[in-house]
Amino acid sequence: MHELSVVLEVFNLVEEIMTEQDLKSVSSVTIEIGELSGILPDYFKECWNVARIGGVFDNTELNLEFIPAVAKCTCGEEYEMQKNSRICPRCHKTDYEIINGREFMVKQITAK
Repeated sequence: MHELSVVLEVFNLVEEIMTEQDLKSVSSVTIEIGELSGILPDYFKECWNVARIGGVFDNTELNLEFIPAVAKCTCGEEYEMQKNSRICPRCHKTDYEIINGREFMVKQITAK
């Protein structure tokens, strides 16, 4: 379960930003998680809830935004990969470029 180490890295990043911005506390953190990022949102949230207990982020809410995997076929069609079993709905080929879904990014930090 590498989600815990990722949560701890997010904590480190947010603490750095808090120091730079002279913030005393953060009420919420919004994170974008791509479908192909390798992060399981349920595990990530569970690790967040456990790791924040008793620390700086004890009362910080986690908001996750899921980004579906989107591919662009050589025929030009853009489509959600999982909904289409990685097959282009227009030409039925599997020759594509991934254009969304690998993201993992801290999108927003809200201070109290």
